[in-house]
Amino acid sequence: MTTANLLAELKKARKTQNLSVLDLISTENITLDDVELILRVAKVFKKFVESGTKKCDLLRGKTIVNFFNENSTRTRSSFELAGKHLGADVINLAGAASSGKKGETLGDSARTLDALNADILIVRDANSGASFQLTPLVRAAVVNAGDGWHEHPTQALLELLTLREKFGDKKLTYLFVGDALHSRVFGSQVRLFRKLGFEIRLAAPATLIPKNVENWGVKVFFRIEDALPGCDAIHAIRLQTERAAGKFVATGREYSKNYCLNPARVALAKKDAAILHAGPVIREFDLRTEVLESPNCLVQKMVENGLPIRMSVEWLLATNPKKKINPWK
Repeated sequence: MTTANLLAELKKARKTQNLSVLDLISTENITLDDVELILRVAKVFKKFVESGTKKCDLLRGKTIVNFFNENSTRTRSSFELAGKHLGADVINLAGAASSGKKGETLGDSARTLDALNADILIVRDANSGASFQLTPLVRAAVVNAGDGWHEHPTQALLELLTLREKFGDKKLTYLFVGDALHSRVFGSQVRLFRKLGFEIRLAAPATLIPKNVENWGVKVFFRIEDALPGCDAIHAIRLQTERAAGKFVATGREYSKNYCLNPARVALAKKDAAILHAGPVIREFDLRTEVLESPNCLVQKMVENGLPIRMSVEWLLATNPKKKINPWK
């Protein structure tokens, strides 16, 4: 696909619409029109990627900084590839290599990058709300690539694209299994999926269920077997041991025994129910290998869809004619 053909298809997908937001921090703050726009544009970029063309120049002259203060494989690599495929200059900055190790605050680090005229700042941080803190401090568009226990909006969007490819725009019965308390993926998906009219269920130990989660429209189950009947899709959430989640269960072995997705449990859901996981997957703990490698498991498809979703987000933010107020004036 040539750049000219790509641009023509993007214009059709975009129509006359721009994102209503200048940063992508939360799925709470974007409208359903924003969601549909991101998905339409992502589908065009997916065709571009699948055509075998590796690069266009749509964002030539733009600078994207991946500012990651937490470890990442899938998210960081797909944001980096997204920017490079779009022709932008991409800089990767890890927390261990930044001036934060010398005592500089996150806000001052972001101001430094902004002074160098970065156009988009992709931020991952262990602290909830880090991206919210940065948005008024910089001229660059800020994208939340995961903040503590809070949110991870592009992960929710790529999962929605994956679900749309299998189910269309059907309103689904969607089950989360596992550590919702510490999961930023859960935070973004619940905010997004309830807007779409999904029936949302959660099966987890009482210690891993967020307080007042029922107020979000989530049906809570303590036994996974009770939650599975009638489900169209099942998302296994990894036990977030890096956020001390291991202290919220008696033993990992007991947790896995009660909540690991095995073939017998999956059979309780609807026939051909989709299996999802944001990764990294801990085999035989989150998912049995037979489930992970089954035709209904969409884990690899989610990874594939991360690239076009992030290309869509970067392109739409970088080309939004509305601009942020300059905090330096």
